[in-house]
Amino acid sequence: MAEESSYTSSTDESGQRAADRLALALEEAGFDVGEAFPGLQSGWNESGAPGVRLGAVTCAVASDLATLLAGAVSAGVMLPAR
Repeated sequence: MAEESSYTSSTDESGQRAADRLALALEEAGFDVGEAFPGLQSGWNESGAPGVRLGAVTCAVASDLATLLAGAVSAGVMLPAR
């Protein structure tokens, strides 16, 4: 039973770290995360893996995020190959 709780704890922490990193990056980009992404939190996906829930956002926030990402791509910022 102790192994299960330590696994759960480490996976909870993984999701929380990812949510925190995303929130900080969004704030650095100029978003008021509490206002623009009120549903942002760590969570679990359908297969039970830790993840981040973004929640519903307004059309304006989605448009701003799309503009930001398009600008990053135009500047040559891309995700590393996985």
